[in-house]
Amino acid sequence: MKPILITLLAITASLGTARADDKPLWDLARDAIPAELQSGAITKTDGGVVLKDGAAFGVPASAFPDQKNFVVQVTIELPELVEDSLLTVMSKQTGGEADDGFTVDTNYRAKPYYARRIGSYVNNIFMTARGIGGSQSPKVDTPYTFTLAVRDGYATFYLDGRPYKKCFMEMTPNDAPMWIGRNLKGKATPMPAVIRSVKVYGPTFKYVSDKENDSDDPRGAVAGKGWALDVPKVEHEDWPKVLIYGDSISMGYRGPFIPEMLKHHVYVFHCVHFVGGDVPVAALTEMAGRYKFDAIVFNNGLHSLHWTPDKVSDQVVHDRMRDLARCFKTGAPQAKIYYLLTTPHTAPKPAKDQPVNSLGDKNDVVVRLNTISKQVMTEEQIEVIDVYSILSKKLELAAGDGYHWTRPAYEIITSAIAKRVLPVLGR
Repeated sequence: MKPILITLLAITASLGTARADDKPLWDLARDAIPAELQSGAITKTDGGVVLKDGAAFGVPASAFPDQKNFVVQVTIELPELVEDSLLTVMSKQTGGEADDGFTVDTNYRAKPYYARRIGSYVNNIFMTARGIGGSQSPKVDTPYTFTLAVRDGYATFYLDGRPYKKCFMEMTPNDAPMWIGRNLKGKATPMPAVIRSVKVYGPTFKYVSDKENDSDDPRGAVAGKGWALDVPKVEHEDWPKVLIYGDSISMGYRGPFIPEMLKHHVYVFHCVHFVGGDVPVAALTEMAGRYKFDAIVFNNGLHSLHWTPDKVSDQVVHDRMRDLARCFKTGAPQAKIYYLLTTPHTAPKPAKDQPVNSLGDKNDVVVRLNTISKQVMTEEQIEVIDVYSILSKKLELAAGDGYHWTRPAYEIITSAIAKRVLPVLGR
């Protein structure tokens, strides 16, 4: 499974605050590493532990007396950047196929820049879904602090005090030790590292970061085998739930769509995904059934521009779209389902200071996909929301990269969806 991950950057550490009597239950600077929890050549220095050639060490399971309430902080330095290497910063899993515990790992490849990543997993399922920062490489001999704060079984991940993913799926406890440096990716090249600090705190430690902002709409992630949902924190069980499924265009209109729905006391769940080949039926059906959705709006859009007639026949497109539609129908039989037509492919701006004024050279593929999709949705008795016709007449609202749009266009999409969905929800 390929995780969606975040770029590793050097940022000033913010290690949280605590009461004076909050001492770690386990501290690398204080506690000895048990012999049975050492693997490979463990080299200790005054400043920590050097890990090379796949060496690893473990924190005893006894350091986690309450597995629903704890904080782990691991500070590392990279003495060198090794191409295509991986370091498991922390991992507490039973092992094998068990879906429990947590893992944080980081890898490095020089190019492309987004290959320099951090992966975070809960119950052996990836949680990280977005990046922070730009294209910088990690710096050698620079401390990076990874923090995992678990409260009431729900996890939040931080890099140098900056939160990068909240998890609203409860973590499954286990009685395994927590390993530092034990890679779980098979034959991956071990990343050399100096472990400067490892601290495990118990339930009385209240981790607070000055880089974490309170939100009126806290959001996090819930994931399964082959799918991940961006989800709200559900505090009102009686509010309707809407699932949005789409590619980066859906990322554009979720900005205005979520606050618009919140005004009507509606929760929005979001999956950024697309089917580029065969439909992962089991995964998407499971996703559609994860919550009791009242309405679902889905699209399989511009990432399918390679579905040209010479590569993918009309029948194959038809069958894929039918299978995709049936994932939502099967997984969420109670939901009102809509298909959002794919937005136009547009030409570049004729000049930097001039708006887009024509359709793109791949728009005939969009028209073909929309035509076949409408046929499928008619057969499956799924209503269609036609934003293509609207935006094809408002090309001046295009962003100019051929695919994306400006805020006014995303507000148009939001309005088109809301007009159809809100009456069904009784709003």
